[in-house]
Amino acid sequence: MKIDKLVAHIPARAGSKRVRSKNLRLMDGKPMIAYAIECAKACPEIETVYVNTDSPELMQLAAEYGVEVFERDPALASDTASGDDFTQDIMTRLGLDTLLMISPVCPLVTPEDVSRAVAAFKANEQADTLITCTETTMQTAKEGAFVNIDPDGPLAPSQDNPAIQVCNWAVTIWNAEVFLGNYARTRGGYCGTNRILFPIDPLHAVKVSYEEDFRMAEALIAHRKNAVETGEAEFWIPRNDNK
Repeated sequence: MKIDKLVAHIPARAGSKRVRSKNLRLMDGKPMIAYAIECAKACPEIETVYVNTDSPELMQLAAEYGVEVFERDPALASDTASGDDFTQDIMTRLGLDTLLMISPVCPLVTPEDVSRAVAAFKANEQADTLITCTETTMQTAKEGAFVNIDPDGPLAPSQDNPAIQVCNWAVTIWNAEVFLGNYARTRGGYCGTNRILFPIDPLHAVKVSYEEDFRMAEALIAHRKNAVETGEAEFWIPRNDNK
């Protein structure tokens, strides 16, 4: 897909129901949204970065981190407004041909993840949407019915099962023309028409929706910051006491 100008936005409304003020909450000493901002700024493919918000505090934070502010209409920051609504708004008001979203609730996503996603999107001439995901071949069920295994036969090794994709939306890229056309017809454009489900490292895809997610993400960030390269994996070896 050809991209004339790649604009990124980081959507972050003032309210948060499940984790209070999560975008401003410190995570290993830094506001959670700062991780998405720094990730976007480190991507050479992105020309302009916006924090899309109705919050004066988040607007000030965006200015301090050196990115643009897209001031969201408060009506699009309510509990009833959808992601489709505020995405349509920024695409229309800025006249974009392509929009990339980095989710502020996925603070472990890396600039390399974003760059690989952009390259995959550009390489696919038919794609109008890219959504990051994780993949699993573990036995998966929906509403009590198995999805990727036959429950009436022998249980196959998990690596032999069909892969299931779990969307995390850490990075999403849309062709604006297709998005806006879908939105005009159905008020939904998020999933696109010809989509790429793009796997990323599960450790980069951790999504903060609940308090326990916040604690896990913070622990992973601290570990990544303090990790020491250890080289090859090591294994336990039985002792030979010669006794």
